[in-house]
Amino acid sequence: MEFIFRRGFLVYKDSNKNLAIACPHSGPALENATSRDDNSETVASICWKLMGGNLIIGNMPRKRLYGVDFNRDIPSFSMAKEHFNVFKSGKDYNKIYEYRKKYAFVAMDENDYESRLKIYQSFWGEIGGCKNILLVHRAFNRMKAYPSIIDFVTFKEKGIKKKVIDKIVTKVNKKYKLFFEKIEHPYKDFILFESQRFVANIIENYGSFNFNKFSEEVKGSFRKDLEKIRRYTSPYLVKRLEENFTHHNYLECVKNALSNAPHPIATVENVFDGSLALGPERKLFPVKKKTIIEAEGSYFMNFWYPQKTAEIIRDVVGKLF
Repeated sequence: MEFIFRRGFLVYKDSNKNLAIACPHSGPALENATSRDDNSETVASICWKLMGGNLIIGNMPRKRLYGVDFNRDIPSFSMAKEHFNVFKSGKDYNKIYEYRKKYAFVAMDENDYESRLKIYQSFWGEIGGCKNILLVHRAFNRMKAYPSIIDFVTFKEKGIKKKVIDKIVTKVNKKYKLFFEKIEHPYKDFILFESQRFVANIIENYGSFNFNKFSEEVKGSFRKDLEKIRRYTSPYLVKRLEENFTHHNYLECVKNALSNAPHPIATVENVFDGSLALGPERKLFPVKKKTIIEAEGSYFMNFWYPQKTAEIIRDVVGKLF
């Protein structure tokens, strides 16, 4: 066993040298509690103990102003410098959102840019040398994710063929059926609590609950929730929400949807398809004789059942690596 403490990330090496298990977003949560992947590193470390290999843990904030988001692409120096003050002021929500969707960091000056770029390149260099790669993240407990309790990502089949993993996940859902049914109610409670937190945070930030005043990022989050709400909620409640989009009507729809929804399951690209994973896109693809997969465990699973989450991941990826 070998421990290496690098600038911006940690590396732990064991047997099975062809496997890399990595957490790009496990660094400190600066400014808000949701700016890190809660307990993804816990799950990844258990996966490492179960499967061996190289464990790579990012320990930088993913906030562009204060650190590096390894899951996004490299900006040019001019772009990184231009957006430094935009992020520092924090006022242009939509401009910040559009930049965050694409780029890994901003920079105060050329030295700052080169320092962050070197960390970014070193992180992916540590991972890219392995034949089999597992990226571990955390997914919010939101309606948009249901019925997923853990979502596996093939990067639109660039990492592995979807039909291959679909068959494996179907078998895993049968194996863990009783467990998923047992935790159905507390998981649904967590989704409701997260919905309430999300609403409370919006009201605090905006001073009211007015959809037209929300940033494009916030609007997009609600639109994704509404896709699942329309699937599971009683039509009269959906109609009432569409006619009068208040926080009360929204939360009533969430409650009703959860009461009607089936038990949770493991899924394949139900929530995520890897389209925003521009870091892996740049540094890991196109692949040559590599298998790359991402596991997005819900915060509920990562926090309350990290051992079980790691075992589920092991049962899926163990058939692939």
